[in-house]
Amino acid sequence: MTERLSTQAASSKPELSFSLASCQLTLFTPEEEISSVKIIRDLLPKWDELFGNAEPIILPSVPGMPREIPRLIIKSTDEVWRCEIASERINLVWEARIEPKTATVASVQNKGIKVLIDYKEFLNARVTRMAAVITRIRPMSKPAMFLAEHFCKPQWLKAPLNRPESFELHAHKKYQLDSGLKVNSWVRNKTGSLLADQSPVVVVEQDLNTLVEESSTNNFDSGAIRHFFSSVPAEFDTILNLYYPTGAA
Repeated sequence: MTERLSTQAASSKPELSFSLASCQLTLFTPEEEISSVKIIRDLLPKWDELFGNAEPIILPSVPGMPREIPRLIIKSTDEVWRCEIASERINLVWEARIEPKTATVASVQNKGIKVLIDYKEFLNARVTRMAAVITRIRPMSKPAMFLAEHFCKPQWLKAPLNRPESFELHAHKKYQLDSGLKVNSWVRNKTGSLLADQSPVVVVEQDLNTLVEESSTNNFDSGAIRHFFSSVPAEFDTILNLYYPTGAA
């Protein structure tokens, strides 16, 4: 029986205030053979809002190089945005650099969708899979103890989880979105630290991606790409609320 999650709960934010640290949007194009020169000449000018004045990095083609290895890397001047283009896939990555609390998954993905659709239409590529991956963080003095108490029964907190230095909980499920699209959903809850000052944080990584086993017959058009990436922000919030419901802090 196919499980379905409702996005209605997305309107209520979790009690725990998580900041967006990174967001990745990916299209899989296994049949393509890219030309870095053509992309830089004809496509990059359309991405001026994100990559104006960027200096692309072209990596040499080596016989036998795996098709998922990027051949072209484009970074914004402030290093917030990064685009990695390989024959088999395009990754568009946003990373918080200054003030992550001002960004939302929706605001980031709204900017990124145009890049993906421009790329798909420029190549007339068959898109077989789509994926969205985000990382959220929340500063906390003892993140390992918080996660242990949050997810484990009290009997396990006496021993062996009475003083954990780190903690991780991964969960995977398959289900059907309201649109009818079947996806994998990964949620990784773990401890971490900020690069700037090594202060401890709770890290929640979320990954929604279409099924590998259906990729041989998939051919997502521009409308399907826009719909998927426009709908996943609410789905991410719904899932986060399941793990950290209001009042759980």
